[in-house]
Amino acid sequence: MATFNPTADLPRFYARVLGTTILLSVATSLLARHLIVNCTESMPLGLYWLSRGSRPRSGDLVAFPVPSDVASLVRARRYLPDGALLLKQVVAVPGDRVCTDGDVLSINDVPFGPIAAHDSEGRVLPHPTACGVVRRGQIYVASRDRRSFDSRSFGPVRMSDIRGTVTPVWTVLGQRAMAATAWAPRASFTGHP
Repeated sequence: MATFNPTADLPRFYARVLGTTILLSVATSLLARHLIVNCTESMPLGLYWLSRGSRPRSGDLVAFPVPSDVASLVRARRYLPDGALLLKQVVAVPGDRVCTDGDVLSINDVPFGPIAAHDSEGRVLPHPTACGVVRRGQIYVASRDRRSFDSRSFGPVRMSDIRGTVTPVWTVLGQRAMAATAWAPRASFTGHP
């Protein structure tokens, strides 16, 4: 039976603890760069994996900071904490025709979903009115949730602002997200590679 020798065993013990701490810190840092927690109900609540550097296509989920032209509104209304990323589905890419005049977002002349005039507390939402072809370097993002704060409220997102595509790791559908999946008509927006 081995006995504890403080002179020989204590330095090895400290070295193992230090090594384990360093490894756990590095692993945590790497995970933190890629894991995103979504707490909004326009997308399923849960954990998402961020893949940086991938070019988003129509149908992909993407992460990006709040667009600068609506950042003060988001901050004042406390929609999200400072520094939070928005997670949205890409619904239109360069070459697609988008129309936001009226009360419905249409993509390539197919209705995608209604455009909310007010937020959940009755405050007026911005509503950029435009009909035209999505320009190079821009995308439109939206959620099936009619109350989602997305391109219906802030217009196109610059590709340079996209942090990457996201993949659900673990999610729970909130009541709003479940209700949002019931809106019709449905259309596939996979016309571009």
